Amino acid sequence: MPHKPELLLPAGDPEKLQYAVAYGADAVYFGLPMASLRTPTKGVQFTPENLGTWIEYCQARGVKAYITTNIFAGNRDIDRMIPHLEQLSDLCPDALILSDPGIFRVARNHAPNIPIHLSTQANTLNYSACAFWQDLGVERVILAREVPVREMAEIHEQLPDLELECFIHGSLCVAYSGRCVISDYLTDNTKNSNKGMCGNSCRWEFQVMEKSRPDEVYTLKEDEKGAYLLNSKDLCLVRFLPQLKEAGIVSFKVEGRTKGIHYVATVGRVYREAIDTYETQGDTVSIEKMAHWESELMDTANRGFTDGFLHGKPNGKAYQYQQSQSQAQAVFVASSQGTLNAEGLLKIQGRNKVSLSDPLVWMTPEGVVDIQISKALDENGFETDVIQPNQWVWVQPPPQFSADALQWSLIRRKERSLVVA
Repeated sequence: MPHKPELLLPAGDPEKLQYAVAYGADAVYFGLPMASLRTPTKGVQFTPENLGTWIEYCQARGVKAYITTNIFAGNRDIDRMIPHLEQLSDLCPDALILSDPGIFRVARNHAPNIPIHLSTQANTLNYSACAFWQDLGVERVILAREVPVREMAEIHEQLPDLELECFIHGSLCVAYSGRCVISDYLTDNTKNSNKGMCGNSCRWEFQVMEKSRPDEVYTLKEDEKGAYLLNSKDLCLVRFLPQLKEAGIVSFKVEGRTKGIHYVATVGRVYREAIDTYETQGDTVSIEKMAHWESELMDTANRGFTDGFLHGKPNGKAYQYQQSQSQAQAVFVASSQGTLNAEGLLKIQGRNKVSLSDPLVWMTPEGVVDIQISKALDENGFETDVIQPNQWVWVQPPPQFSADALQWSLIRRKERSLVVA
């Protein structure tokens, strides 16, 4: 029987890394802003000084730490990579993720003890390209998002000793696995998409102006569906994990290092449950169960869902023509750091304004329950009917969760009912 695939979750910063680990990751991927294709703009970041701490945090909990060094490098970038790779050689992460042949060469010279995973940015689409990289010493290839599952199986048949990884969830790019420069042109080169600062320019709404009529603006239309010509829906393959496993995929990867802790935790929890359920129930998993997973995934940031190129070229339903904003059917309203007082009340922090009369969903790594908070006490001990953003309050937590699980509590408000077919 094929080995149970790992769940690989994004860790855009140390807080997201902790939630990824708590919510079921077998492995996480993260890295320094200067070497990574995702650059955080606020909060605590990964630094040379704390990188070893977070690698140890993962490995101490049985979670693999993959370090991203997957920018497309200029000469100065190569010069900066050498001391970074020498440090990583001492820190011993479980793998490096890279795409640039120059960085690959430097890594072989300065961190030869660390396994290399070839990034999806390398646009690897066929068994010959995979064999090329395997011959050079790459242990795993993260296939381009454009590879259909039937060709994944062919690559695995040709190269059974090469590990294959693929994306199963998250944003899709308009270029081969993200190798795009639209953002470079449309943001005055302030957001270099191949060095971690994509401006998501492909999601913008575009208009057309005829040169001799500068005051007249025309809306681009395609099949009368609007002007978001490059705005793909998000990838969601929770229904197709058994097919991917059968095709030889050993690692299921989730996109989203720039998304928040609610996204990381929810997507992690759903796919953790799905992987484990498929492992025990196989083909007997019901359509209703799959639809439930998809519905819960819709509670996170998304543009609607598509299976992308998994079964061939996408059709028109793979694009979102109306808008580029998230269609999340829930709002993340509160989180917890796990502090319980003598009365058994839990301290939570508001993330978005929420009323105690709102129907809520309380999530921990141990499960999800519908709740309604009956009473909240502010830090001065006074009752409040509304929890404001950044406000700390004490509430009664659901009794079915352990104290360890409550540390990772996330609360969301359902915005609307949406059935995903």
